[in-house]
Amino acid sequence: MPTPAHPGSSRNLTDDVKQTLLDWIRQGKYPAGSQLPSVPELVARLDVSRTVVREALQALVGMRLVEMKPGLGCFVNSISPDLLVNSDVMSSLLDMATLIEVASARRVIEGAVARMAAVTATADDFEELEAILLKIERLAKKNQPMYTVTPAFHVCVARATHNGVLEKVISSFNSLMTSAGSVIERDQIGYEYRIGEYESHKQLFDVLQTRDPDRAQVEMEAHVTKTVDLLVAIQKKRHPDLAL
Repeated sequence: MPTPAHPGSSRNLTDDVKQTLLDWIRQGKYPAGSQLPSVPELVARLDVSRTVVREALQALVGMRLVEMKPGLGCFVNSISPDLLVNSDVMSSLLDMATLIEVASARRVIEGAVARMAAVTATADDFEELEAILLKIERLAKKNQPMYTVTPAFHVCVARATHNGVLEKVISSFNSLMTSAGSVIERDQIGYEYRIGEYESHKQLFDVLQTRDPDRAQVEMEAHVTKTVDLLVAIQKKRHPDLAL
């Protein structure tokens, strides 16, 4: 059974219904080419108004995940390659549990990466890190999304190890880091969160410059733990009955 829409504004109800439909698609209940339940069926099934259902369906149409065929109904589209690189689509289709697992894995791997980078980073590496940090700072101060930029900082730390395998491993997390950041920023949207993100990356940069591998590892693990904790909190908010 889908999680009931929580009381509140129609905007909240619409988001809840959209998330329920996304869950059904992600779980394979409605594969590509299949028809979603009709509006009256969804109204009865989810106990919401027709307006809420229509708004939720329109949101999926806007994401190109669903196609409305006049007189026939709504059909699930196949996921084309261009949709897979769209972070909004990716973050909606990816299971939150998967994002949490990836972030937990990052905590272990990136802690060790930071430990090595503190010793091996060159002046050029620090210059590259600082350039990315300045981009993050500008976005934070303008209160603009930064989730497409922050992953580059982590890849740059891995590059500073001068170990090609580690750089490839962290680079492979890129789209997932972007998706997790997108989920968090939509939930925590606001100046305070973004400034905090900048300050956390700045602290990482400063610790790496001390050349202390122990401190670098601890700082990176603490930094990624914040991401894990936020994702867990969002998961609980979406599914309060789900024990993690």
